[in-house]
Amino acid sequence: MSNVIELLERMGQDASLQSTEEQCIAIKSSGLEESIKEPLLKKDLIKLKKELDICPDVVCIFFPAEDEPEKDSPEKDSPEKDSPEKESPKEDESEIKSVANG
Repeated sequence: MSNVIELLERMGQDASLQSTEEQCIAIKSSGLEESIKEPLLKKDLIKLKKELDICPDVVCIFFPAEDEPEKDSPEKDSPEKDSPEKESPKEDESEIKSVANG
């Protein structure tokens, strides 16, 4: 495949290879396989991609990191901690989490 890349690079850099005739001469005189020369001469990109086994679509997706849950700091001598009203929301939260998590 490096020979194909070198040929395409040369065709892009050399001003004398800008005409179709000169490109055909350069392709025919290259040491490439006929299966590669044919799509180059016909400018058939699909067949050239198949011959070179090119994967044109590369996708990368980033997801933002999730914040770690805050740990409740234990409050000493807090009368609210022992009250049943404070425990009820925690129980409800755990039920909601278990339903959401399946």
